[in-house]
Amino acid sequence: MAKAGNFHFVRSTKLKVSEVLSLKGSPLWNSCAATFSRIDALCGEGASRVFAEPNVKRQDGGDLLNVAWFGSYDDDPKELAAVDRAKLSRVEEDLVQRLEALRPALRDPEIGDTVSAMLNVYDDNFVMAVGEHAVLTNWGALPSPVTVSEAAYAGHIDGTIGRFLKTDMTARLPGKQWANSGSIEAKNPSHVKRVSQPNPQKAPAMTPSTAAPVAGVRRPVRWWVPATLVAFFGAILAYTAWPGNLLYEKESPTDQGLLSQLAEENESLARNITLLKSEISKGSCAIDPTLVGLPPREAASTTPNPAAGQQGGAQ
Repeated sequence: MAKAGNFHFVRSTKLKVSEVLSLKGSPLWNSCAATFSRIDALCGEGASRVFAEPNVKRQDGGDLLNVAWFGSYDDDPKELAAVDRAKLSRVEEDLVQRLEALRPALRDPEIGDTVSAMLNVYDDNFVMAVGEHAVLTNWGALPSPVTVSEAAYAGHIDGTIGRFLKTDMTARLPGKQWANSGSIEAKNPSHVKRVSQPNPQKAPAMTPSTAAPVAGVRRPVRWWVPATLVAFFGAILAYTAWPGNLLYEKESPTDQGLLSQLAEENESLARNITLLKSEISKGSCAIDPTLVGLPPREAASTTPNPAAGQQGGAQ
């Protein structure tokens, strides 16, 4: 059964008994609880969580093993092929960092060989993404053809765990001297080659004609770039401000006779409006008939009535 903490199911696999690696006559999986505790003590609490814990059952007493892998992260496990690109990069970076944290365990005389053997994985589906955490499954096991030759072993490591290991970290095959390092370039300050400094007392004096240019000479500042831009925009401003450069079309003079005629018509309309308002307030018989196109009242009263003349003559 999985130890306390590793009780979240990750995946299940099938392996042959002969494919599980052994160290000193004992399968690696038999002592994984003690190994995990030692890894956490050397590399920090939780460092062993990168390895899922196997729960092994032999199938019908044969050579086939049913292995259920359990981890300590409570999230949905997924194969890397089912993870989106953004999350995949975070999971792979998590695996690189967790493997790099195993350095103290790899150097430990007590479990160093065991952890090196645990870095052997069965196939390229050994990594499971549980949330954004990388968990190794099918570790400590190899297909039989991989263990036939050193070249086959090296090719298998390069195609599986090797791409997540730094170049100074090595997976080893128990019982043989075969070892294969990772492919990620390690950036260790202790590996940087130091450049010897010349002794100033023994260095020959250099004349100005033979002196080599100093590598750290500061490059001149390109001041002419902003100066050119300032001059360019300044020329544009001067052109627009200079009298006569920007000419606008003059407005055509207004016809004074037309304005006088419009003013007279407006005054005539105003007088008519005033007159109409005053006539409206009068009785119907008192309204000036000329406003509606009739002759004045005096002219109407002096006009003879033809009908009346005819009646007088007849009498």
